[in-house]
Formats: sequence, structure tokens, C-alpha cells
Amino acid sequence: DLIFSTFLGGSNLDEAWGLAVDSLENVYLTGRTSSINFPTTPGTFDPSANGNGDIFVSKLSEDGSSLLYSTYLGGGSFEINRNITVDNDNNVYVMGDTSSTNFPTTAGALDTSHNGGRDLFITKLNATGTALVYSTFVGGSEWDLSGEMVLNGNNEVYLTGLTESNNYPITPGVVDDSHNGSNDIFVSVLNATGNTLVYSTYLGGSIKDEGWGIALDGENNAYITGYTESPDFPTTVGAYDRTFNGDADLY
Repeated sequence: DLIFSTFLGGSNLDEAWGLAVDSLENVYLTGRTSSINFPTTPGTFDPSANGNGDIFVSKLSEDGSSLLYSTYLGGGSFEINRNITVDNDNNVYVMGDTSSTNFPTTAGALDTSHNGGRDLFITKLNATGTALVYSTFVGGSEWDLSGEMVLNGNNEVYLTGLTESNNYPITPGVVDDSHNGSNDIFVSVLNATGNTLVYSTYLGGSIKDEGWGIALDGENNAYITGYTESPDFPTTVGAYDRTFNGDADLY
């Protein structure tokens, strides 16, 4: 049986890419909308459309009968978002990528200036959807595209995706501090206040590598999966398969 099923959208193209559920079974959705009349609620962070497609963040009641809040999020150009998660206080975290130089950021965040091409954004909304707790760019001068994010118990955000930037922000002492090929995977950790990278590293070989999945174990070790065209993608002694199999492999 269907417990509930509902439409949500405006008069143009609306696409949902991320979903989360809180401890009370309220449902959080995010994605991209081209609708200037996407349903928003009074008092939220941004009730009006901004440009060539915005992010939306919407919260539905657990029975699907009401929109608890709904807001746009974006700048004057193009955004896309595939990721949403909720912490124990029902603050909402969204990650995507944007071409907008005026994407909303917050004072004191890690990076308040767009760096070129497309940048990642990581935005934390408060529990009522009325304000940004923090919002920051992460990226270099070329295209940086979002893959997936996960939150640990300290509300640090672990990110992966792909970058074409040879100046993507990297921290000292990580496994790989140099860009390797046409595009590399990145693995980055943003601290709980959104103003510092705990660590950030490249991962990849000499051709094309993309990061699409990330998970954590109980010790906050990060597990990354995705796609590689690089025969020299880094492998470890004793691992299941250390030889590239042709065309493109999982890693």
C-alpha cells in the first residue's frame, strides 16, 4: 500500500535528486527547479527564484499532508544539487555545484568567493529553513563537480566528486597533493562550523577519475567509490584486483 504519494513542483521543470528523513519521519527533498512558482513557504531563507534554475530545499510532514517549509537556494546562474542530509538537531546540509558568482555565502565561511568554472557549494540551513548557518564555496579555477557527501557524528561533512582544477584546495600531508590527469577525484572534509578544511586530497591517475560515493566507518575512515579510466590508479598491496581491466573500471 502507498502510505502517501504527492506531487511537488511549479509550472516548469522540477527535478529531485536527494532525499533524507529525520527521526520524526519528516521528509526532506532537494534538487533543481526552473519554476519561478515552485511552492515556497513564508519566512524561509529565500522565497523567490534567482536565475537560470535554482536549488530547492523542501520539508514535508511525516504523513505527506503539509509542506513544513520550502525555500529556493541559488544565485544568478546555474546550480545543481544531488545531496541532502540532516543532523540530530534537524539542521539540513546540501551539497552541489554552481556557476553563480553570487551564490549565497556566509561571513567567516571557508571560501566566500567563486573561483571559476563551476565550484562546489556546501550549505547548512537551520532547522526551520529560515536562515543559513553557514554556506561556502569549495573549488579551484576550473570545473569542480559534486559527487556525494556524508556527515559524521561531529557534524563534519565529508565530500567527494571530481575536479579539473590543478589548484583545488589541498591540505598538507595528505595522500596526494598534486593533480594527476584530466580530472581527479577529490576527498575533502569540512569542519563543523564550515570555516576550515580538516583535510583535503586528490585521488586518481593520469587519465580520468570520478568520485560518486562516500561512506564512513566507526573511526571516520572514508570509503570512496566511483569510476576511473586510469591504468595507474593507485592500488594497495594485497588488494582484490591491482590490474586495470580495460576501458573504465570501478575502484
